[in-house]
Amino acid sequence: MDSVYTDSSGTFGFHSLYPNSYDVVVNDDNYETVRRPVVIDSSMMAPTVFVDISLVPKKKAQPDATASPNPNGANPDMIDVREYADRFPKRAVKEFEKGLSADADGKRDDAIRHYQKAVEIAPDFYLAHNNLGSDYQNKSDFPNARKEFERVVQLNQSDAAAYFNLSNIYMLTGQLPEAQQNLDEGLRRQPDSSLGQFLLGSLDLRLKKLPQAELALRRAIELSPTMAQARLQLVNLLLEQGRKDAAASQLHDFLDKLPDSPFSVQAKQVLQKLETSAKTATPLSN
Repeated sequence: MDSVYTDSSGTFGFHSLYPNSYDVVVNDDNYETVRRPVVIDSSMMAPTVFVDISLVPKKKAQPDATASPNPNGANPDMIDVREYADRFPKRAVKEFEKGLSADADGKRDDAIRHYQKAVEIAPDFYLAHNNLGSDYQNKSDFPNARKEFERVVQLNQSDAAAYFNLSNIYMLTGQLPEAQQNLDEGLRRQPDSSLGQFLLGSLDLRLKKLPQAELALRRAIELSPTMAQARLQLVNLLLEQGRKDAAASQLHDFLDKLPDSPFSVQAKQVLQKLETSAKTATPLSN
């Protein structure tokens, strides 16, 4: 369907997909192949699904002795899985690798069992908690996902993505103060994250903090012009404020920038209603 590269923090996104079932596949000569199933819900106007993926270096790959341990642009908090072999029992690392393999095969329940065993053996195993939380979230098991992401934050407090994941879980479960707290922590670490700004705008919209929501959503669009969800969320905000002309302008811009978006049909319908209403409201001169 599409392919992307990550940004400097390892974040990536597909912003023009129709609601459906998909497989996110990562292929790289130096890492084990990863395949993660994802379902985009059709019940929402602009659904967003988050997926956490950890890459495991292939065992046969030999490190370059002349290479920098942290290349420019790499996430300094990411640790090679082979380093965990020195920090945690071999049984825990083996269970973690089995979990990765099960995830790659789409066997989520098997993956969860292996990650659970890994953290039972090594309670501080950051990546195992992270992947376990991601699998729980994909199963809509939000209480257990929250528990795992909370543990991830405890173990890796410098990682903005961990706070964004936890904030999203709190929003999904209606715990808005907790969502705000974790979102603030994530943005403090990565203020120019388009995902973070989108979550901030969405949260402010739910809290009826409309001016702040508009600023955050416009910032998200500036950082990621192809993020359809941010553009449509901004249209929703403008309509809630009764700013129909501004909403129509945003829809025109949306259709101009993202003509092939799966939401373009719905955007055209809303735009047509707005323009029809404007013509009807315009008084005729004698």
